[in-house]
Amino acid sequence: MMKILIVEDDPAQAKYICRFIKSLGHETLNADDGKTAVRTLQRVRDIDVVITDYRLKEMNGMLLLNHIRKEGLPAETIMVTAYGNTEDAVMAVKMGAYDYLNKPLNLDELELTLNRIETSKELKETVEGFGNAAKASRLVYASPEFTSVMDRAVNAASADVTVLLTGESGTGKELVAEFIHRQSARASHPLVKVFCAAIPEGLMESELFGYIKGSFTGADKDRKGKIEYANRGTLFLDEISEIPMSIQSKLLRVIQEKEIQRVGEAMPRSLDLKIIAATNKDIKKAVERGEFREDLFYRLNVFPVNLPPLRERTGDVTMLAQYFLETYNRKYDKSVALSDEDMKIINGYSWPGNVRELENLIINTVISGRAYMLKNIRDNTIIEDNGGSLYQVERRHIESTLRYNDGNVQKCAKILGIHRNTLIKKIKEMDIDLDFYRHKDRIK
Repeated sequence: MMKILIVEDDPAQAKYICRFIKSLGHETLNADDGKTAVRTLQRVRDIDVVITDYRLKEMNGMLLLNHIRKEGLPAETIMVTAYGNTEDAVMAVKMGAYDYLNKPLNLDELELTLNRIETSKELKETVEGFGNAAKASRLVYASPEFTSVMDRAVNAASADVTVLLTGESGTGKELVAEFIHRQSARASHPLVKVFCAAIPEGLMESELFGYIKGSFTGADKDRKGKIEYANRGTLFLDEISEIPMSIQSKLLRVIQEKEIQRVGEAMPRSLDLKIIAATNKDIKKAVERGEFREDLFYRLNVFPVNLPPLRERTGDVTMLAQYFLETYNRKYDKSVALSDEDMKIINGYSWPGNVRELENLIINTVISGRAYMLKNIRDNTIIEDNGGSLYQVERRHIESTLRYNDGNVQKCAKILGIHRNTLIKKIKEMDIDLDFYRHKDRIK
């Protein structure tokens, strides 16, 4: 996830871009002119990307770009304009812009550019203490259980094989997929992430495979699919078990034949990519139930990597808690500390939501205080002691997050580490009254 500042003086255009970027899982900030953007950059120092219009009130995009470079800010800049020409594009790039996009904005191009920036930033991160302890982005561990996972991840990166990551929700499958890509020979090319559960079934084929102009109503131009954007790089299919049967045969062809066919296209296109799939479900049982193709399962399961739950990772809870505490104290300018007794309490809990649940707890502890942690663990432990199911724990955690964020689904999805559409789906399945949490006068 990146923090992105959108500088656009057209409110409708700004809202349009903001909505799209949030759907990719990034955090957004807005400024309607150059001077406001400068003040935002001075106030928020960890902005990763600035997307700015060329023509702005008082300070144009070039002057803003010059300010970013002069101040030595780490943010990459994407220049957007309806009045662009080759000379402007060359000048922007010479001044340090990462890319130059024309209006009307092509969202596929924007997504690809953001993916390249994110990949580039990840490549700059180093892996420290690789052996008994390691940290790559948020990949923190010391346990022999997770060390063996990372040993397999290294092997998966060294060979051009299809990888299937399995494990409970929140165990870090996406982070391991990112690690494999960074360590592979394809690291300089895109890592394209597809969250299968977040794509409506009716749009799945066109989103994955793309289409050609005129192939259906509304197809007014050719469009690449997400799979094609991963060409020469890595395609990460998260929640692969959610892909409908109608699409599974087409995906099988991509893996077997290394080619793709856009919707409405007569001839296939050759592809060169590495595929990493992930699931928190038992695909073998899905195969037995006739919900997942057996041949596709075996094509995906060439190099399986199973991630153990946090409760089985000896010693990692303390290391992760300290890491998250340092990270979010720094991010929110806090100085919350946990005692040895607090750490005993943390280590005594079973963490059914795994690393994601631990991270969410530390975030809320840093923001709300130590009492939040004690109450949250106590309440969830009561559920466990009474034989509560994972469903009950997950529901309670979602409700708790909604409560402390006034029912803001987008914000809660970020805290929970899941896609907004996935959270909405869970809210509906669990019959959670979202309006109740949005009511400002309710008792918290």
